[in-house]
Amino acid sequence: AHDLEREVEPDSGALTGCREAVEILTRNSKKVSYDVNKDGVKVAVLTFPKSAYRLGETVLGVVELNERWSRSRVLSMSAMLEAQERLPGPIASAGGARHMRRVHAEHHSSFVASTLRTTFSLDIPSDASPSFQIRIGEDQKDAAAAVGGLVWRVRLCLLVAVASESAEADDDGVRLKHLVRDGPAGEWGTPYRAPRTIAPLERPRVAPGTARSLTTSSSTWTQFLVSSFLGGGEHRYHDGDEEDSHDDVDAEQWAAERVENAKEEGWREVKVETVECEVPIVVWPGNTAFRAMDVVFDV
Repeated sequence: AHDLEREVEPDSGALTGCREAVEILTRNSKKVSYDVNKDGVKVAVLTFPKSAYRLGETVLGVVELNERWSRSRVLSMSAMLEAQERLPGPIASAGGARHMRRVHAEHHSSFVASTLRTTFSLDIPSDASPSFQIRIGEDQKDAAAAVGGLVWRVRLCLLVAVASESAEADDDGVRLKHLVRDGPAGEWGTPYRAPRTIAPLERPRVAPGTARSLTTSSSTWTQFLVSSFLGGGEHRYHDGDEEDSHDDVDAEQWAAERVENAKEEGWREVKVETVECEVPIVVWPGNTAFRAMDVVFDV
């Protein structure tokens, strides 16, 4: 109680000492950003408005993903706030690290394939332990192993699909798609449907010596138009007074339909994998005058 009174100035009531330092560190903390990569391809950008927190605060995160011209697509996302106790090297036991990790908060987002930016919030319990370090021994050779304590982390799990470098891009530069054509085009447009799985589709580039069906289709409908005008088919004669353009319209529709059908060929599913990253954060003690009451259990 005497130390608590010493940290509060009687005239202004302002915080001094350690509580003032915690207030400055947590309120003036700068934002930090991390790039999440998979095989050299950036799949997401994780940004925290601040890097230092107090007990009882909320960790806010912003994730930017699924750029239009990127080779990657994030399908689902999970974020977890973890605290891990780590014993110093001289007293640490092998295989006991996984039993000393605790998840305090979770956030899950499914079907984010069409999302460009999403957020998550993870609450830090007010009765948890802040970050700290302990060290045993004076060995300078392995100083990192001799340090233990409590470490807070944000673990981000992403379900990612990355297209191959040889995948073809459309006229807009997009390499992946999530819809497949479902039937011919009608008066109301072209119908599409979702594929059987959540994985997106890519179209591998054809070898230089191999002709794709689109070229074959183009030559086929070109031959059809030439034969219809120059001979080789059934002709309809009229006196020239009426203008009948139905044959030309039907030929154009048929040619366009063949081209669209050829564009839907050669697509395959992209392999889906999980990408995880852990970002450390600093959790300081609360700087309020609150002190937990003593709890006594009678046995």
